[in-house]
Amino acid sequence: MENRARQYTKLWLIPEFNNLEVFKAQAIHYHYARHSHPSYSIGIIEAGVGGNVYRGTHYLAPPKSIILMNPDEAHTGYSAEAYPLTYRMLYPSTELIQQIAEEMKMKGLPYFKAAVVQNQMLAHRLTSLHTILEHPHDSLEQQTCLVEVLSTLLQQYTDSHAGSDRSATEHRAVRLIKAYLHDNFSTPISLADLVKVTQLDRSYLIRVFGKAVGMPPYTYLNQVRVDHAKYLLRQGMAIAEVAIAVGMSDQSHLNRHFKSIVGVTPGHYRRMSISFKTEPP
Repeated sequence: MENRARQYTKLWLIPEFNNLEVFKAQAIHYHYARHSHPSYSIGIIEAGVGGNVYRGTHYLAPPKSIILMNPDEAHTGYSAEAYPLTYRMLYPSTELIQQIAEEMKMKGLPYFKAAVVQNQMLAHRLTSLHTILEHPHDSLEQQTCLVEVLSTLLQQYTDSHAGSDRSATEHRAVRLIKAYLHDNFSTPISLADLVKVTQLDRSYLIRVFGKAVGMPPYTYLNQVRVDHAKYLLRQGMAIAEVAIAVGMSDQSHLNRHFKSIVGVTPGHYRRMSISFKTEPP
């Protein structure tokens, strides 16, 4: 029975597909902190009921549901019932999705309209793709299955205009804050620094950023630090050194935020990806 299955998580990287991150969780009871990803998030629920808060709405995803989330949109994730949750995720980069969209003659960056969709045939294909990516297979088979599944998802469930409209209307202060946090993540940052950058008062600044991004600036900063930590871990840097390099107070500080966002510890991530030399975020 599923609720007696061994609990584990597994994350691996496929450099060939623009450093595609692939994640698998079996029989877990876990609540992810509110976060977002610079990549798209595409998943399939295999057992249990997945829950998340996304775009201000609570979603429940029973088995065979497909999960679709856009880059940089805040969400949570958790097991919504007493039974443990088993699911698989793909995190394709915006560059990979954009390339496939252009091959399909789609204009603009694709934007998934629904967070949870029901399509049993496509769910089966998504599970098969994930399995192929998990175990050594012929490269042509991996490439073909990946393009087939992603192109089908883009064709059936995206709107190329929604994402462009959202980006165009983003408040100037939000863009300034994001840029400042990305440029200065390794140093101590105060609210006064953000006030100076935006010329807004503190309370209004926090409200504007939270409404647009779905999380306060300090949470976004921790996420930026985790993204850079992933890059340094892939280079083989020691975890304690990574923590200091990305502006965390110590290794335990990094461990806590890293697992709440990525789903595995920095040590696990370092072991699985140390051979991959990839570009920084």
